[in-house]
Amino acid sequence: MHQPRSRTLCTALSVALWGALILATRAEAAGSLDLCQAVARHLWSSVAIRPLRGQTPLAELTEAVPSAIETAESSSFARPGQSAADALAQDHAAPDALVKRLRDQPPATIMRLGGSAIWLLDRVDGTLGCRTTLAVAVPDSGAAHEVPLPGGPDPSDLCALSALTGVTIADTPALWIEQSGAFSNTSTQSTVTIAAVGEDGFLPPCDLVIDYTITDRATHAFCDGIDCVPLIRTAELLAMRLRNEEPAAALGAGALPAQRPEEEAAYHRMADLAAAETQLVELPTFGVSLDTPYVTFTGAVTFPLRLDDGRIYLARLGHGGFGWRQSPDTLLAMYRLQDDHLMPAASVYVAAHRDGIAGISVK
Repeated sequence: MHQPRSRTLCTALSVALWGALILATRAEAAGSLDLCQAVARHLWSSVAIRPLRGQTPLAELTEAVPSAIETAESSSFARPGQSAADALAQDHAAPDALVKRLRDQPPATIMRLGGSAIWLLDRVDGTLGCRTTLAVAVPDSGAAHEVPLPGGPDPSDLCALSALTGVTIADTPALWIEQSGAFSNTSTQSTVTIAAVGEDGFLPPCDLVIDYTITDRATHAFCDGIDCVPLIRTAELLAMRLRNEEPAAALGAGALPAQRPEEEAAYHRMADLAAAETQLVELPTFGVSLDTPYVTFTGAVTFPLRLDDGRIYLARLGHGGFGWRQSPDTLLAMYRLQDDHLMPAASVYVAAHRDGIAGISVK
C-alpha cells in the first residue's frame, strides 16, 4: 500500500530537517574540539621541533607560530572615565546584580573575544593568584548579561593559573585557560582548556594535555669536606627518583649493612634528630645567597646515603618551597652527626628543565 505523495514528501522533508539539525549540533559541539586539534598540530609541528624555553604552551606557541594564534588585547566597552559597572548600567541595561558584582570587584582587565559580543572581565587577587572572572555579552541591541564560563569552574580552579585570556584560532574567538605548573612541583604536564565562542556564549570546551620530557640539572652545590663532583651526579639522579615518587625506603636501600652496627646507631640518632625538628628547614648554603627564593624543603624525605668516601650521611630530599608555593626543583642536603647535633655537610640545588614535548592528547 503506497503512502499519499504529500505524506511521503513531508516524511522526507522531516528526515532531511532532522538530519540537518543533527549535523548542525555536531558541528557546534565540535567547534572547541577543532580548535584543540589545530593547536595540537601547531605544537607538534612547530614547538616540539625546537628547544623549549621553559615557557607556557601559549607563550611557546605565540613565539614559534605567531600566525597560528592571536591573543586578545585589553580594550573596553566603557567611555573614557567611565567604569565597567557604570557603562553596563547606564548604556547597556545590565541587571542590577551584575552591576553590583562589578562595583564590589571591579575588573582589572577587560578584553573582547574576537569580534563577538562576548567580553572577558578579569581580576587577580592574593598571593595564590586567584581570579575573579566574568564573561559578559554586550550585544548591539538588547540588555547586557552574564555568560556562564565553560564547564562551570569552581572558584578554586581559577587560582594559580598560567594563563586565562581570550584568543583567536583559525579566525574563531575562544577562551583559553591554562594550568602549566605555576606555583607547584608539577613540571611534567600542562593542561589547556579551550572553549570556542558561539552565538551568545561558549560552546562545550575541550582539553589539551601536553606532557614534557624533563631533565634535572644541578645549578648550585656546596660541600664541606665532601667531594662535590660525584655528589652533583647523585643529586640529579635522586631528583629524578623523587619525581617518580620513590619512597624513602627505596632511596636509602642498602646503605646500612647489618655488619656495621655503629653506623646504623649513628644514622638512627640523626634520623631521630631530624624527626624532632619543628621549624621549616632551609637548604644549607653556607652563607651564600641563591638567585631563587625556593630554598625551603617541602614534602621532604630523609634516608641514609653512603658517599664515595665510605661514610654514612643523613640525606634530606624534597622540592623547593617559598611560603605556600612549591617548585619543581629539588633540594638535597647532607648531614653528619657532630656533638649530638645534625651538622650540614653538603647541599645541592637541582633545577628541573622542560626539554621537549613528549606527548599531546586532546580530550
